[in-house]
Amino acid sequence: MTDWQARTIEQRNLLNPAFCAVVLWHVAKGYQAEVLATSDPAVALPMELAFVGASFVLRGQTRSQLPSTVRTSLATWVQDHPLERSAVAKGVMVLRPYVREALLFGAQHGVLVMRGRYVASEQGAATRISGYLKHSSAEVRECANRAQFVGRWLHKGGTPSTVMALLGVQA
Repeated sequence: MTDWQARTIEQRNLLNPAFCAVVLWHVAKGYQAEVLATSDPAVALPMELAFVGASFVLRGQTRSQLPSTVRTSLATWVQDHPLERSAVAKGVMVLRPYVREALLFGAQHGVLVMRGRYVASEQGAATRISGYLKHSSAEVRECANRAQFVGRWLHKGGTPSTVMALLGVQA
């Protein structure tokens, strides 16, 4: 991990652990909402999908290409957006240290709960996160909104191994 002072201003702003933890909280929240709607026994976001979700959300071009509804299958989207597919796969690798840092930060600050190889959004953090978003830019709020969508969409995409295979991500 790059020392904080050695990071570029873009890395400090976009990839800071607090912001990334908020994004991951929303991905986990969306995933959990979809789990509850389908009565799936897995109750939290699989850890590997946290990295995929961050890759979808943190790259603006990819985020803008996301479908508007979870009814659009991940397989169809991947077929229609081959360049974005490869950008997501590359993003998983590039963002790995930042997502790990955000997971730790989120867990230490009571935003994320780690349960083995699963990540859950801490519901008690909702008020703090809402307050943070209230005073944030429109782009930050869009990231949070799309992150929640991505969480729901990843659940609909199938098992974590199916999602990873569709995106060409090596575990």
